[in-house]
Amino acid sequence: MKKVIISVFMLSAVLAACSDNGSQTEAKEAVAVEVTKTETTQSYANVADGSHVDWRAAHLGGVQPRFGKMMFKSAELSTTDNALTNATVIMDMNNFSVDSFEDEESAAKLSGHLKSDDFFKVKTYPTSTFEMTSMEAATGDYNSKVTGNLTILGETKSISFNANVNVSDASVSVKSEDFVVNRTDWGLTYNVEGTEGVPADYLISNDIGFTIDVTVNK
Repeated sequence: MKKVIISVFMLSAVLAACSDNGSQTEAKEAVAVEVTKTETTQSYANVADGSHVDWRAAHLGGVQPRFGKMMFKSAELSTTDNALTNATVIMDMNNFSVDSFEDEESAAKLSGHLKSDDFFKVKTYPTSTFEMTSMEAATGDYNSKVTGNLTILGETKSISFNANVNVSDASVSVKSEDFVVNRTDWGLTYNVEGTEGVPADYLISNDIGFTIDVTVNK
């Protein structure tokens, strides 16, 4: 009985670790973008200091967590009648931090590996892009459900996530929930579960967690 109780406890811990990255979002086929433009349309293109995307990943079972920040290269947002109608944000894959290590050498080593052809191939794909395709009202902790096309490694998939979107005459801010995508949907398959000849300790979870915190000024 003791062994059963311990096994159940360990399984619960693993499942909890796997869910730490946030709400799972399903990748679907890319959706066509419709540009809205009227006499009341306002444009915003100056990314405010401090804007970033938090990223999170881990080895299989949620162990050895890794995390850091990705920075924006540029953004183009537009509002119509005080509602966000279009948004394109470009992330700089050469400009992200690894914050899960105390020593700079380990952080630099992981950063270099993530930029290599094993992962994000930044020499070939220096940017990743999110382009909003729709937004609808949400209830609870977030006022909006945002849907858009996420492009990584040249592969584009539609995803949705909840966010607080606030529009003023001077700026637009988007602060999302913690959400998770399956990296294999974008061709990120390095050391996935079942990779032949790779020890279990080296296998990496398919989950990548993101949290968006961006303000764009006029």
